[in-house]
Amino acid sequence: MLIIKLLTLNTHSLIENNYKTKLKIFTDAILQEKPDIIALQEVNQTINCTPVPENELTGFYPCQSSVRITKDNHAYHIIKILNEKNINYYWTWLPLKNGYGKFDEGLAVLSLKPILKTDTFLISNNDDYENWKTRKVLGILTDDKKEEWFYSVHMGWWNDNEDPFEHQWKKLNDHLCKLKNIWIMGDFNSPAEVRNEGYDLINASGWYDCYNLAKEKDNGFTVEKVIDGWKDKLKEKTNIRIDHIWCRHKIPVKSSNVIFNGKNRPVVSDHYGVIISI
Repeated sequence: MLIIKLLTLNTHSLIENNYKTKLKIFTDAILQEKPDIIALQEVNQTINCTPVPENELTGFYPCQSSVRITKDNHAYHIIKILNEKNINYYWTWLPLKNGYGKFDEGLAVLSLKPILKTDTFLISNNDDYENWKTRKVLGILTDDKKEEWFYSVHMGWWNDNEDPFEHQWKKLNDHLCKLKNIWIMGDFNSPAEVRNEGYDLINASGWYDCYNLAKEKDNGFTVEKVIDGWKDKLKEKTNIRIDHIWCRHKIPVKSSNVIFNGKNRPVVSDHYGVIISI
C-alpha cells in the first residue's frame, strides 16, 4: 500500500539565527522523508533582494501574475538544494504582507506531483500589505480525478478585536465547502487544549484533526516556549498544539508526529513541524 506523507511547518525562515545550518537540517529531513506535500508558513524573502530570472525557477507554478521571487526566498532556497540532490518538487509561493519592515512574508506549498491549479483568497478583514494582521490562504490541486486540494494557512487569534479567528474561519470554511477532498495545513494559532475557541470551532464545522485520527502519535506539542504573538497569552503554560493538519473526510491515518522538535530532528524554527503518514 502506498504511504502518503504530509508535512507542515511555520518556518520563521530568514528571521532564524544560524539560518544556513537550519536550512540544511530541514532539507536533509526532506531528502529522507520525501513528503508528498509540504505546507509552509512565514516563508520570507528580503524586499530589496535581486529577483530570480524566470528560467531559474525550476518547478515554480505562479499563484498570481505579480509574484516576484528574490534570490533569498526561503522556498527557492529549499527547492534549489533539493534539485541539486535530484529531488524535484513543484512549488508555489504567495506573498501576504511586509514582515519586520524588510521582508515579503508569505505562504508556500511544495508537491512531488505537478501542480495543476492554485487557489488564493483573503480571510482577514483587511488586505493591507503593510498590516501584519493580513491573512490569506494558498492552495494547490494535484489530481483532477480526486479533486484533492492542499492548503497552507496561517490564522489569527481567537480574541483579536480587530480581526478575530472566528471571522477568518467562517470565510475560509465557506470558501472550501464547495470543494471535495481538502486538506488544510498550518499554524492555526488555536491550541487544541483550549475549549470553546478556535480548535473546537473547526471541529464543529465538520473537519477532522489528523492527530486524533492517527493510530500512532506523540504528545503533539508544536510550541514549548513563549514565541512571537503569544507573549501575552501563554503565561505559564507553554506546551501547546497549535499547528495542525485537518481533512474534510474521515480517513485512517497511520501516524502523526511532531518533527524538528529536538527529539525528532533538531529545532529549525520557533514552531515545531507536524508530519503525518496516511
